[in-house]
Amino acid sequence: MANMNHDTLMVIFVALTGFALLAQAIILFAFFLTIRKSAKTMQASIDDLKSTAMPILERSRTVIDHVAPKIESIAADLAELVKGLREQGVEIQASTNEILERVQRQTSRLDEMFTTVVDGVERAGTAVTETVSRPMRQLSAYAASAKAFLTVLATGRRPPSEARTVADQDMFV
Repeated sequence: MANMNHDTLMVIFVALTGFALLAQAIILFAFFLTIRKSAKTMQASIDDLKSTAMPILERSRTVIDHVAPKIESIAADLAELVKGLREQGVEIQASTNEILERVQRQTSRLDEMFTTVVDGVERAGTAVTETVSRPMRQLSAYAASAKAFLTVLATGRRPPSEARTVADQDMFV
């Protein structure tokens, strides 16, 4: 009985193992079918994407091939333009510096000329003032002394001190 029990258990174990292997095979086959279906769907999507994207990529390549030389030409022209502008900027800066230097020299010359003229006018004015005022003071002094002399002769006395102060003030012009 122990033998039978052992044989029965062995048959049951082999049956369960076979059933388990069969279940695994069915599950793996289901996975295979699912993956195959997904692969077909993905392949269809990729083919659809290729059929849509390839013409766009071809057109883009054609446009880029057509436009690239023009872009390179524009870039070269811009580089040349910038170089020319830099050179002109340097020339303008040099011209501006030269003009400012000339203006500064002329301004200094004009300043010296005006200073010389103003100094000359001031000296001439001082000389004229001295030339005119000295004889006028002398003339005023003579007139005051003549007035004092006539007053003394006419009245026999000296004029009051206020009159002398007024006469002295008249002497200065």
